[in-house]
Amino acid sequence: MLRNSPTSQSQRGFTITELLIVLTLMGILSAVSMPTLKGFAVTRRLKASAHTIRSLLTFARDMAITDRAAHLVVFDLNNDRCWLASSETFNPSSPLASALTAQNSTVGNASTTNTNVNPLATTNSTQQAGTFTRTSGILGVPYAMEKNVTLAAIVTSQNGRTTQADSGVGYIYFSPTATSQESLIYLQNSRNQIMSVAVEAASGRVTVLQLAAEEIETLGFSTQN
Repeated sequence: MLRNSPTSQSQRGFTITELLIVLTLMGILSAVSMPTLKGFAVTRRLKASAHTIRSLLTFARDMAITDRAAHLVVFDLNNDRCWLASSETFNPSSPLASALTAQNSTVGNASTTNTNVNPLATTNSTQQAGTFTRTSGILGVPYAMEKNVTLAAIVTSQNGRTTQADSGVGYIYFSPTATSQESLIYLQNSRNQIMSVAVEAASGRVTVLQLAAEEIETLGFSTQN
């Protein structure tokens, strides 16, 4: 009787049944992991938008100190975008027009016809550090939130008076002494996760925080996915 040699055993391929089992397992694993990966991407975009706003606010504070002139960050809640503005060109009665036509930004004039330009895009090293430079050319150039991320609300408090807006245009200013107004910006994604960006009045310090479900319900935001 002939015996199978080691060579013939090592050359034996997979059967159709074995291949079907492997493909089925791969399909099951993909179906299980896909929602997790999708949720991770949605959360990442929310965090990216929050940290970009923090960087822009911090930059406005630094510019106010350096130039000895008030600087602002303007928020267009209807179109989910924000931009840096200077007190020299900003008009509170017409915030959209004055901010988007800032004359001291070489990119500002083009931004009125192309609002998809990312004004925060500089060198790779600058993007990774999440910082801005004086020559970034971002004054008056709108930055849109990440995909499926919205500016849910902006809350400001000054002289004991608190105002909240979930539509229209709002802004946060920084004085040459780094002081600001007590402020909170809320960002929301398609999974109804909320992140807040807070500004301290006395120091202009900016912090970012992801809210728990209980905090979101207390604030009155929707938690239904």
